[in-house]
Amino acid sequence: MFYLVFWANRSTSTVVTAASAAAARAQARKRQKTGYGPIVSVRRANEQDSRLIRKGTWVRRRKNGSSPQFGSAAAKRAARRITSRYRPALARKSRRALRRG
Repeated sequence: MFYLVFWANRSTSTVVTAASAAAARAQARKRQKTGYGPIVSVRRANEQDSRLIRKGTWVRRRKNGSSPQFGSAAAKRAARRITSRYRPALARKSRRALRRG
């Protein structure tokens, strides 16, 4: 079963294969990189996300449950606006580019 582990300083999750949410947390802690911050939540991947994972595609589900891969055009646009605190310089750079364009 696939779980999505969300971190404090990242806007997207880490995908973990585990039998339970507690096991997913433990596995995610092993893969944690500096700057990710603590684990905020662990959610079971829904059917759409599981399909992407099996294909080897990056799952871009956000902490609030939105996704730039699924939903209406407005929902996708809103999900894209959520930035990561993990790479603040990149976020600032992309915001500047959005203002210009």
